[in-house]
Amino acid sequence: MSDSSLKQALLNLPPMAYEADIVGRLVIPEMMAKWNFSYSDGEIVQQYKVGNGLQFVDVAGRKNYGDDIFSHTLNGAEIIVEIKRNTIDLSSDSKNYLAAVAQLKRYLDPSAANCEKVKWGVITNGKHIQLFRRHGRTVYPFTTNIELTPDNIDEAVGLIGKYMESDHRALKIALYNNKGGVGKTTTAINLAATLCIPKPEGYAKRVLLVDFDPNQKDLTDLLKIKPSRIRLSQYLEDVKNNKSNKQGIISKYEIKLKNSKVYNCFDVIPADESFLGKSSHELMKVKKGSLRETLSQFADDYDYILIDAPPGDNYFTQEAITAADVILMPSKHNSISSFKNAAMAMKQILPQLGSERRAFNPELADPTPLPIFFNGENITDASRKQAEQAIQEIIETVKLEDQIDLTSFFFPKLTDAQEDKAIFTIPNYAYISSIAFSYRPAVFTSKVARGHYKLLIEEYFI
Repeated sequence: MSDSSLKQALLNLPPMAYEADIVGRLVIPEMMAKWNFSYSDGEIVQQYKVGNGLQFVDVAGRKNYGDDIFSHTLNGAEIIVEIKRNTIDLSSDSKNYLAAVAQLKRYLDPSAANCEKVKWGVITNGKHIQLFRRHGRTVYPFTTNIELTPDNIDEAVGLIGKYMESDHRALKIALYNNKGGVGKTTTAINLAATLCIPKPEGYAKRVLLVDFDPNQKDLTDLLKIKPSRIRLSQYLEDVKNNKSNKQGIISKYEIKLKNSKVYNCFDVIPADESFLGKSSHELMKVKKGSLRETLSQFADDYDYILIDAPPGDNYFTQEAITAADVILMPSKHNSISSFKNAAMAMKQILPQLGSERRAFNPELADPTPLPIFFNGENITDASRKQAEQAIQEIIETVKLEDQIDLTSFFFPKLTDAQEDKAIFTIPNYAYISSIAFSYRPAVFTSKVARGHYKLLIEEYFI
């Protein structure tokens, strides 16, 4: 059997291929073509101005719309590809790899006007390739950093194309910290409520909340959610048996307005206490990744799916994290254990669960942790400096013992050029905890509370 043109292009690259060689011989004629972009039709542009100063990305692509030819209008790229010469080490954790990822994220920053519609970013040097997904402000690795060989290049490039074609609408977020009492449920509820409030007070997004903590079932109780017609545990069985009726597991969270009309705020999959009747042995027999498979069926119906995950390392935690694209970790500034638990999740739990996720989809990346934030805190300068010192010691210990750099996870704004250790903070505010008595998210009744959660959303998601 003859070699594919993609394989031949890879084999024919010079031993020291520069960016122009990789663009002209491999990326444009082979990879972009495999992803259904045509250079001759004007769907591919080289040296595309991203719209943020004088930054240019090597290759950009977009399908044409009638007379709107991408190479003529240069507006609204859908995919960008950043290319390095093949003598540059792009293996994971190398300095060049980390610099390339940071470069790609700068191109996808909201200030890059010509990249506002980009959904996918790729970095490659002909020896490695990795796909990144962008959802609003959130950019995360969608695949692992795949090493390219002549034997796997057709499969790897084909899989990346398949993932881009099957793009789902929702971003799946797990609220998690291995330590309890950090405000995960309160954050999930107020985040969902703020996202769904109509503009201009909110964002008019469609949101699904998942209570996957049957032991506590705080989210279900705090919102006084009625049980759904089909319990989640039954639905997982139905999915396995191809008998699923997905609307049957959805409950509505509605509020009555002053004009007596009922407003449908967001949807909820309530906690299912029948899980509690199952032994650990029975739960471990449930197919891993079942929650991820289930939520994928809803991924085109919502903009955001928020999963309230329990602390610890049990079946429910593992399924919640495996199902998520990104992990949001509330923390307390005065709790060094919450920092240590977050670090433990970063260096051990998330890679382990990423590995389990790859048992079903070998190219999928680990679930991506977002930087921590301080939840429900009023912090003095002295307390903040004390927390910074504790975090710095954790960063240095992990770097020394595990060769993992957690700086961007704890101090996302700290750079070589900028000594900024700011950590986003939701301040302590009485209204936020009032839901325990009102069954209503604080952001529905308090403009101040809504302002705090809008800032959180704009820091991480929109």
